[in-house]
Amino acid sequence: MSQYLLLLHHTPNYNIDLPREKMMEMTRRYMGWADLQRQKGKLVGGEKLAAGGVRHIRVKDGKAVVSDGPYAEAKDVIGGYFLIEARNATEAEAIAQDCPHLGLGPSNWVEIRPVDDMEAVRKAAAAD
Repeated sequence: MSQYLLLLHHTPNYNIDLPREKMMEMTRRYMGWADLQRQKGKLVGGEKLAAGGVRHIRVKDGKAVVSDGPYAEAKDVIGGYFLIEARNATEAEAIAQDCPHLGLGPSNWVEIRPVDDMEAVRKAAAAD
């Protein structure tokens, strides 16, 4: 089995004005989907990411430069993630297509990133 990271993208503050009952319903949808994936043996983990406190670190002229972000004018932000296991990219896509994140608005989308098996790389490096 391979692992894939599902990054949940949305516009900044897309749900900030949701009434509490709608927010709770949305939360139940995510939790129900996650529980189902866990029961199927597909979910490794996942979390909602906090909206504030984001810091960017880049190197400029050989020195680390730290800044706030993302900004309100950002096109989209990552609001959470799920780490799943799938036989291949096709199965990972099928799992992602069922994610409730996609049904919460036209600006929501899921990025699927394969996770490299670094344990295999470590074993190969140790064998050399």
